[in-house]
Amino acid sequence: MKIKNIFIAFIVLLLTTNFYAQEANLNKDKSWYVPDYVKAQFAGNIGVISVGAGYQLFNKVLYTELLYGFVPKSVSEADEIHLITIKNTFPIYRKKIGENLTLTPIAGFATTLDIGTTTFTSLPNRFPDGYYIPNAFHFTLYGGAMLHKDFVNSKALKGADFYFEVGTVESYLWYAITSSEVKFKDVFSLSVGVNVYL
Repeated sequence: MKIKNIFIAFIVLLLTTNFYAQEANLNKDKSWYVPDYVKAQFAGNIGVISVGAGYQLFNKVLYTELLYGFVPKSVSEADEIHLITIKNTFPIYRKKIGENLTLTPIAGFATTLDIGTTTFTSLPNRFPDGYYIPNAFHFTLYGGAMLHKDFVNSKALKGADFYFEVGTVESYLWYAITSSEVKFKDVFSLSVGVNVYL
């Protein structure tokens, strides 16, 4: 029940933020709840494959997305893993390349809820107090670059972002800092993805 309430709170927060951002931008082209783009990402600590939708907020200062990620048994070597992520990306600056291309360094963070069978938000009764810490939530930090292409002659699509990111999960970073056996180079992973603007 707690997981359901937390998930509902995330969705309400996402929608409320988008509502106020759309009002501030006076965007009358579409309803406030309609996403600006759809997204697909490979890897990046939020699933082998993750899909979802996103919003450009506060005059494109923040990209916020709600994503579903999946890790099959063949990769996890245990149970399937299902993940819900709210991802927040900040463009650092934009550099026009030619007429229809823009290159943008990016940085951001994500909050992920693992809704699988092997994680928990509070310690199960079968474990003594303090034996494990809750492991259902993870926070990811990442940076990378995004290339935006405008589709000026397309009636169906406005454009697309193609991006790569290098990131890590907070627990991996903690182990790299506190353990001599874990090297910094081993806690980072690469992801690639695309945002398609409708």
